[in-house]
Amino acid sequence: MRLGLLLGFEDSLETITTLAREAESAGFGSLYTVEAGRSALGPAAAVIQATSRARVGTYVVNAYARDPWITALEARDLDELSGGRFVLGVGTGNRHMNEWYMGADSSRPLAKMRDYLEIVRAVVAAKAGGAVRYEGPVHQIQWRASWDPTSPRIPVYLSASGPKMVRLAGEVADGVAVGIMASTGFLADLVRPNARAAASGAGRDPDALVFPIGAQVSVNRDADLAREATRLSICGLFHPVPHPYYDSQLRQLGFAEFADQATALMPAGHTREAMNLVPDEVIDTMTITGTPQQCAARIARYEGLADEIVALRIAQRGEPSGLAAYDDLFELASLTADR
Repeated sequence: MRLGLLLGFEDSLETITTLAREAESAGFGSLYTVEAGRSALGPAAAVIQATSRARVGTYVVNAYARDPWITALEARDLDELSGGRFVLGVGTGNRHMNEWYMGADSSRPLAKMRDYLEIVRAVVAAKAGGAVRYEGPVHQIQWRASWDPTSPRIPVYLSASGPKMVRLAGEVADGVAVGIMASTGFLADLVRPNARAAASGAGRDPDALVFPIGAQVSVNRDADLAREATRLSICGLFHPVPHPYYDSQLRQLGFAEFADQATALMPAGHTREAMNLVPDEVIDTMTITGTPQQCAARIARYEGLADEIVALRIAQRGEPSGLAAYDDLFELASLTADR
């Protein structure tokens, strides 16, 4: 099981590339860029140039922000730039942000993503002279490749958390990219069986599917401080409005009461009150929180369920500035690599 690191929230590209180099040296097997305050593809190119061994990818690019053809061409370019180390993660984005930032119509997500993934997977694999023709209800393409791709097949992951999108990922994607609040039970009982059944139903090999998961990782030599940071991060998913995917995940796993409480409290600015209501079970099952040793033990529980854990580092109260803030996370990477 590979341990990856999610990048893209840092204050500069220089910081991102420096952190990428250090993370690769510390034992992280993959480095992913997120589309949030930054684009994902520009920083991914910078990370590729700064590293030599780690897999580099996006977790994830927003399909509502770009055409599938140009996304696939960019993936081909980044794969060439990396010498075959690139993986493309795609998702629908946050519906609220799509509407607020871009005025994008986020309707018909299943139909859109089916078309999107079919086109992207065909374009990234097309050899010189190969034609790609596709006519879907949302996206269409008529294109012919000018040269061979660097890799015969660039892995394409679809971000999914709800049951319908998980099944779609099983039908059309190479991997099911699960978000940052996934318990072992969520993977074992909901994600894996649904995706694998969908793959079989589509005539695909379910064993070929991979299951990377994002994870909030709060690591601190003081376990109590680590838990406090996690409470704040979880509540942040409900401000300024509830994030639809993580709100749904909490409800699917039986934490509807807390989701209701956070939905009422966080938009109103009552952060401390909401933090006091975060169930310990949410911290212990849906995040990776504690000392480096405790976090390594938590990660071990995902063996056989996740192929990769993509760590979203949670900042700690009173942490040092710069790379020193990552010391505990790098120690965790070393412990995980030594298992």
